[in-house]
Amino acid sequence: MNTFDFTTLENEDFKEDSVREFIIAPFLQELGFVLKDSKQSQKNSKLEMALSLKLTSPTITGGNEKITFMCFPDYVLYVDSKPHCVLDAKVPKVEISTQSKTGRQAFYCAINPELKAPFYALCNGRSFTLFETNGQNLLREFSCEELFNSLNCHSEGLAEESKKDISALPQYNNSFAFLKQYLTAPTESLKQTLARDSKTSKKPDSWYLSRELPRAITNPKKQAKARYFGCTAYFTRQSWDIVTQNIKNFTDEGDVVLDSFGGSGVTAIEEMMQGRIGIHTDLNPLSIFMTKALSVKVDLSALLDLSEEILKGFENLKPKNEKEARQILRDAKYYPNALDSEFGEVATQKSQDSILWIPQDEILPKGSDVNSVLGLFSKTQLAELALLRKLIFKHTTPSGSKENRIHKRNLRYALMLAFYNTLSLINLTYHETKSRKGSAGNYFAFYGRYRLAKIPHFLDTAVIYRQKIKRVIKGKRELEYAPSDLFCQSYFYPVKGIIKDFSGAMINQRKNIEKQDSILDRTDGEKIFQADATDLKEIETQSIDFIYIDPPYGAKIPYLDLSTMWNVWLDLPVDNALKEKECIEKGSLEKSREEYHVLMIVSLKEMYRVLKWNRWLAFVFQHQDYPLFQTLIDEAQNIGFEYVGSVRQNNGQTTFKKRQYKFSVLSGQLVMYFKKVDNPKARIKEDLGDDVIVFALNHAEAIIVRDNGATLDDIHAEITIKGMELGFLHELGDECTDLAVLLNQHFDLDKTSGKYHIKKGEKFKSHKISLEKRARYFLVSYLCGAERQGKKAYFDDICLEIIPLLKNGVSPSDELIKEILEDIATPNYETGEWRLKDKKGTQGSLFD
Repeated sequence: MNTFDFTTLENEDFKEDSVREFIIAPFLQELGFVLKDSKQSQKNSKLEMALSLKLTSPTITGGNEKITFMCFPDYVLYVDSKPHCVLDAKVPKVEISTQSKTGRQAFYCAINPELKAPFYALCNGRSFTLFETNGQNLLREFSCEELFNSLNCHSEGLAEESKKDISALPQYNNSFAFLKQYLTAPTESLKQTLARDSKTSKKPDSWYLSRELPRAITNPKKQAKARYFGCTAYFTRQSWDIVTQNIKNFTDEGDVVLDSFGGSGVTAIEEMMQGRIGIHTDLNPLSIFMTKALSVKVDLSALLDLSEEILKGFENLKPKNEKEARQILRDAKYYPNALDSEFGEVATQKSQDSILWIPQDEILPKGSDVNSVLGLFSKTQLAELALLRKLIFKHTTPSGSKENRIHKRNLRYALMLAFYNTLSLINLTYHETKSRKGSAGNYFAFYGRYRLAKIPHFLDTAVIYRQKIKRVIKGKRELEYAPSDLFCQSYFYPVKGIIKDFSGAMINQRKNIEKQDSILDRTDGEKIFQADATDLKEIETQSIDFIYIDPPYGAKIPYLDLSTMWNVWLDLPVDNALKEKECIEKGSLEKSREEYHVLMIVSLKEMYRVLKWNRWLAFVFQHQDYPLFQTLIDEAQNIGFEYVGSVRQNNGQTTFKKRQYKFSVLSGQLVMYFKKVDNPKARIKEDLGDDVIVFALNHAEAIIVRDNGATLDDIHAEITIKGMELGFLHELGDECTDLAVLLNQHFDLDKTSGKYHIKKGEKFKSHKISLEKRARYFLVSYLCGAERQGKKAYFDDICLEIIPLLKNGVSPSDELIKEILEDIATPNYETGEWRLKDKKGTQGSLFD
């Protein structure tokens, strides 16, 4: 029994040495820590401690500032011979919070390059505070008296199972169990244990089914996060805050979220930032590489130091002029040399040392200014990039233990992430513009084809690479400092029964996957892999909690064709067999619109298969192809999805697609929402003809549902307004002389409140109206509403508002929409604004 009178803390003579002797020492002894290099340590070296360890190396803070001081942490705790926690003792009256002087000192010791401990702690005899080094997060603050009571109870013989399971401990023992778990478990084991505890399903199906559609974010902060802009050069990306909002709205912590058109990886990264399990797939191997490279955990100080070492070697090797560049390239050639075996064949170090590797001279897509990849570079650019790649590979050659090989591989991925971003600027397509100088100009991706610059701008390769390294470090720091370490926990969280037991990130490495089980734990980057959205055979049926996708839009962007330059420099495999699977129109294989539609429909079937019952699919739509919108909704419902609705959403900036196709791509986007319910409702199509009375019934029903009951006066007023807007007042008056009689026939009247309600047991009505009248109805309604609210109505806005309302039946053609607009409204050709034409004469009351 450890006894201590805590009233002695009031004594002025109770100093740091007393805190160490009477509080900390018995606690560490009970945990099982022994002095490092002692006889006890030699017998069992799992838990060790060093006292008053002298640290002389300078500590580097978040920037490049070096803080040099003599540091003697009272305790350094080791788990499996690795520094695990720095622990300092303080006098009882000293503050030990995160931002206190003592807290910062302990933090600087923990991040010192000699230690790099994942945790640090402080104890002043009254309190014991435990911090996570990444982000300086306070994990928990304990009363030392409570901790002592827990320690004594533990010593008296709690059952072994209770020691392991925090939830099984009495409340007064949780303190000791919590600290035991954090201070004695290896870091990776701890992350997996904590993640497994936190990833249990908490919400019933009814919670998922009752989710309402999220409100549109008014001003998305698309460029606010360094983890995307400057880290992952790509053609399009969703705004991270829109994705985050959807993830939070439709999922619970620990849910599994899939993006089968993963692209730049925003969905997967934001899933993990929110404590969900992200599965990222895409057909483009570039998408897999950059998402893996951004996600892998690396020591950022080591990454910065190694990049500087590489650049120092590069400065010594790079050509001084074009003549030297040609000399360097004279014996250079391509041979298979992938980033890692999970991407393909890796050349021996001997081959890499003896022959300078250059990319395969792949043929570029039709419409490019040059025939093949090597024509995109000057001789100097080609030589410099080849030398830089060679040095990156040389300094990250895997060797030694499994842990060291993973460390080297992760460093290579991070360094190559900066290299691939450097490629975007070091080529002959790059040029400055009037508004974008230096390294902020435009290159081929901006134009959607490999267009050589009229006046190429030649940037310094070393300068650009150093800039990109800093952006990668900044982006990765956001992931490391995620609240409560959610990103790291989700990244390392092992899933079972969801992803098949295959090896390798590329499709061409898998055989007979249909016959494979899914019993192995899939962790870290194993949840990021190449897959065909039309055949998600790698993923088990009904294993996904939410799907968020932003798929290609017809003929707008052939992603594989436009990624050719990046893919060949990363030596990532792309062939015609892969392009056949790509859900696009046109491209180098000249796919037809019918082929594109078929591929999209098949991908919807696969999403339906892998999604759990009573879960959601969010489908981003950004095209003015109305028949395509209708096709997607119709096919999704035929497959079994229930269409719930759409939300118009600004995506934060004018997209590459909008710049390239101003008149066929919307400046905003629609997010279409579907549910997979156990018994999806079949759409009820009632043929009530073209009788305008159906407008009165539809509006009456809408008002009743909206207001939870409506009076005769309420309904009369709104129908009158709608009739005036649409010009149907006389026709309605002719066919219905008494509104009350019509309402009494179709609705129930509560005589007490005077309100009408939907008849008990009766389904909502569905009235079939001619295509032209439906289109006219919604167009006039929107334009009238815009006038009343003082809003300007642009064609993009009109389309995004009315498309979801025209989902039943056949969608109108572009010509019909234009014909109706020209009939009812006048365009301003300078601003693009549409306004209703002035109406002459007056219209009377509906039921005079």
